[in-house]
Amino acid sequence: MAFAREPQTIPRDASIDLCAFSNDPLLLRMDMATYSYYSTLSDIRDKRLLEIASRAANVNVLTRPVGKKELKKFAERRDAEAVRNVRLKYQTRQDQVAQLGTFDMQWGLKWLLSFVVLVEEPVLGVYGAERMVSITEEWMKALARADISEVSSQLPQLRDTLEIARAELPLSLALAEALPGKFNLACSLLFAGQLRSAHTDMHRPRWALADQAGSDHESEHDDADSAKAQARETIGDIVPANAECIRSRPADLRITSIDAASEDFPAYRRVCARVFDRLRLVDKEDEEQVELRFEADIASRLCVGLVIEATLHALSNGMHYIDAVTMVWPSYSPLDYVDSC
Repeated sequence: MAFAREPQTIPRDASIDLCAFSNDPLLLRMDMATYSYYSTLSDIRDKRLLEIASRAANVNVLTRPVGKKELKKFAERRDAEAVRNVRLKYQTRQDQVAQLGTFDMQWGLKWLLSFVVLVEEPVLGVYGAERMVSITEEWMKALARADISEVSSQLPQLRDTLEIARAELPLSLALAEALPGKFNLACSLLFAGQLRSAHTDMHRPRWALADQAGSDHESEHDDADSAKAQARETIGDIVPANAECIRSRPADLRITSIDAASEDFPAYRRVCARVFDRLRLVDKEDEEQVELRFEADIASRLCVGLVIEATLHALSNGMHYIDAVTMVWPSYSPLDYVDSC
């Protein structure tokens, strides 16, 4: 988490003010305030969420740098040597963490509410993700109430991230299951992509499969023709029959606008996106805007700023479609760091 000033070591001959809480290392103050809030939680599921959240701040409520007896003496503030030892141990741990990673509070929160929830702890689901946001918000308030200036000074920015996460995180989880949608899957089967390369792929949608009563070659051929016919019916006149896929590549696509359904194609809505440079965290200037099509129920869950990680296909008529969706990232995700994990 973020330091307001550079961490300082504590010489053994230093004069220790037993009452001055501000003399304690940041990691120690974070640990004490976090454990205090942790002790108020009665639901074991909430405790587990805070255990996960606090690790993003380099705090671990289960494996603390000192034992209970040492912390008890420290809290009493009567034994100068005990206070000194606890401070030194936390300062040592803080210095180690500073060498290995970051103490940036805002970065840690964004990392927690994107990569940790979506990749490291995907079993949380939508409810768990929403609850994680609430627990994290209460934890931030607890840290601020403990007069940790490094946190309270950033509280407005942290609350902004929490509000965005409250809206976008459930959408990211739901969209990861719903995408790429029927239109894009139909294009994938007809032109190029995940379905065309493997008709028996486990991700093939039910609507694209005919019942396979037999296993002979003729039956399989009829099934393939039936699936393609249904796919052609799905895309209708949006894509001409003589179109070809001219390019396929993995891409990060940041949603820039979501249009209403047109009169010509009322079943689908046009969604515009830009190819996103995750290392620089900006749209690629040398890439043109991409137009995609999604069913209304999917488009209604998309929002500007979300980043779709998928395979992007370009057709000869200038249209695009996606498949092999890997992840849908919230707009605040620190994607420049994801590839290094």
